[in-house]
Amino acid sequence: MFQYLLQRLLASAIMIFVAGTIVFFLIHLLPGDPVMLLLGDAATEDVVVEKMRQKLKLDRPIAVQYLQWAKGLLQLDLGQSIQTDLPVTTELFRRIPRSLELILAALLLSVLIGIPLGVVGARYPDSAKGWLTSLIAVTGFSAPVFVSGIILIIIFSLSLKLLPSSGYIPLVEDPMGHLRFLALPALTLGFGFMGVVIRVTRSSFLDVLSKDFVRTARAKGLTEHLVLYRHTLLNALIPVIAVLGVRAGNLLGGTVIIESLFDWPGLSSLLVRSCYDRDYPVIQGSLLSIFMMFVLISLLVDLCQGILDPKLRRR
Repeated sequence: MFQYLLQRLLASAIMIFVAGTIVFFLIHLLPGDPVMLLLGDAATEDVVVEKMRQKLKLDRPIAVQYLQWAKGLLQLDLGQSIQTDLPVTTELFRRIPRSLELILAALLLSVLIGIPLGVVGARYPDSAKGWLTSLIAVTGFSAPVFVSGIILIIIFSLSLKLLPSSGYIPLVEDPMGHLRFLALPALTLGFGFMGVVIRVTRSSFLDVLSKDFVRTARAKGLTEHLVLYRHTLLNALIPVIAVLGVRAGNLLGGTVIIESLFDWPGLSSLLVRSCYDRDYPVIQGSLLSIFMMFVLISLLVDLCQGILDPKLRRR
């Protein structure tokens, strides 16, 4: 298991570096000049523009800029923001925990609600319970996140007045207030993913129920509770965890809309703002951080699969 973890960590580091290289060169193809955007009306004088290019080190060849960026990446130095002149890593370290918290909260809600509903749908496929779980699943993965977000704001914030519609409070200042502001964006982001979890859990549970070892367990006289939850559910969760890793990228993409809708100061909102400002260092750092988060989630999913499936551990 330890050797497997080292191999996955090495492969993840290589993928992150390759992705960062691709991002570096693609960003320089963006239309617009960051120097012109930064100077505004003062960009009419060529001397001022040239001095600003030298200050930002944008006058150097692209190959030299890349080597400097790669050297800084190995030292966890992603440069300084063109707009604020502050270190990019400082802003990233402040924003990444907020986006990770939102994604993990959405994953937790979708798993805690989706897996039990999927089991109910598998056990009672032709009853009202089964039809209701199917309806929730279809609604979840069919509704766009901005639509479900607006509906949840209308229900829980405007009508019931239970949760705030948008905003952010640091956890250290007010833990309960922080959780109240986190609830709606996490529920919105997790609601769409919940539909996928319900469908995959239901189909996987039904497939495992038809296996020979389940019939053998019942023939040995085991209680229905042990058969369903010790033998069937544990085996049915393996493909569910695999889907969680594959579809985690959808949550990362959904945070762009969610953070803007709920005014959540995370990584995606920083990326959107830096794209408008043509702030190359911040764009590179934000995209690289998002890719690192995706790789981290995929690695955690692989480890969970190895824990649940002994065949993967031996392989």
